[in-house]
Amino acid sequence: MFEGIIVIVGLVSLILVYRTITGNCNKYLAFAICAIWLRFFLSAFHTITYPSLIAGFSINALSSISVAGLGLLLIPTKVFTLRKLLPFYFLFLAIAISGFVNLKIPGTINVLVKWCYFLVLAGAIFLSVRAQGQSETFKKLLVAFFMPVTLQILSILLGEVKATENDGSASYIGGYNHEAAFSMIIVSFVFLVGLTQRNAIKFRTSLFTLSVVLLVLVNYRTAILTILPIAAIFYYSLVEQRLKPSQKAPVLTIVTMVLVLVFVALSVSMQERFADVGTLASNLDLIFKSPMYFSEAEKDIMSARVYIWSQYIDALINSDMVRQLVGFGPESWRGVFDVYAHNTYVSYLYEYGYLGLVTFAYLCIFSLLITLTVSDKRLAKILPLSLIGFLTMNLATMPLWNIEGLIFFAILIGVTLALSTNVPSRVHSVKLSVSTPTE
Repeated sequence: MFEGIIVIVGLVSLILVYRTITGNCNKYLAFAICAIWLRFFLSAFHTITYPSLIAGFSINALSSISVAGLGLLLIPTKVFTLRKLLPFYFLFLAIAISGFVNLKIPGTINVLVKWCYFLVLAGAIFLSVRAQGQSETFKKLLVAFFMPVTLQILSILLGEVKATENDGSASYIGGYNHEAAFSMIIVSFVFLVGLTQRNAIKFRTSLFTLSVVLLVLVNYRTAILTILPIAAIFYYSLVEQRLKPSQKAPVLTIVTMVLVLVFVALSVSMQERFADVGTLASNLDLIFKSPMYFSEAEKDIMSARVYIWSQYIDALINSDMVRQLVGFGPESWRGVFDVYAHNTYVSYLYEYGYLGLVTFAYLCIFSLLITLTVSDKRLAKILPLSLIGFLTMNLATMPLWNIEGLIFFAILIGVTLALSTNVPSRVHSVKLSVSTPTE
């Protein structure tokens, strides 16, 4: 029955997307909306779109390749030459070098296509914000999330649930395949609603609160940690905007205390789900412990994540110098380990070596620094903390391995680049070429 509901909601979402992009919408925003919607639409039919179809590529993979290719044709070359994108190109180069040295050509192509998808989507959002402003861009982007959000709500109402953990806990993910990828969809939705300005959309506060509740019901703990700073800033700013200067100090003190109490209450209510985080924090040496010396109890910490990390790290440490420098190649874990690393930093260390890890660390630090240069005071708080939350999430899972995670990252980076100070003069000409809202 739920499969039929997915079809109906998908058709409704298609109509809403069509009405949005044919209205007052620049072509770059239209591209971003269609690209994001297409990913969410196809992923809802994962039994059809995930299996290999042509030359080992699935329908999902072919759609990602098509979006990346179309984006390269649509986005002006000047955008890709921004100096602030240089750290990303360093990472791409490290990936290509690792793939060439290890002759992992298919894996290299797959990874670089994903990053190309990120690049064109970030470029499209960058141009849209500069052409039509942040308010219009954020508001219209929300339509792409209609299908997954509606399906999750319906899955809650109809009891369509997926058991995910050994402790018997359940996830409401609207019939999608996996809670990890779906959680990033809802994280992006929370992020976009939080970015919208006051009165930009109706029932903004209610919608934000609903999105936070939906993320909790996805039941993916790393994603919950990601949006905590976003939620704190949202509610704090909401109260602050309604106060007179003389009222701010006492009232905001009370609000801060309430937020802390809510955080404590949430931590207690989900104590079993987060207990392993505390265990790991007090035993960080486990990460570098040889997997053969793990006890059965230690293997179960954080759903076996720590044990998995130790396997990857141990394999690299005991490899030759070339492998330690450039890694074993993109997606080289396949056929070697049973599961992926569940940690972006560990995965990059294994696949791309010290070179890849250093370039990725440089990318993260540089991205954080440019979020601090955003001219909008409200977003100057949200963007850095959102990025910190996202980078923290990468410590226990791999959102950048999924297109859904790259979509969130592209929105964040695209908005940051558009609103950051010291934009090169050559980009101003790009802004003029897209300044007509209806083109």
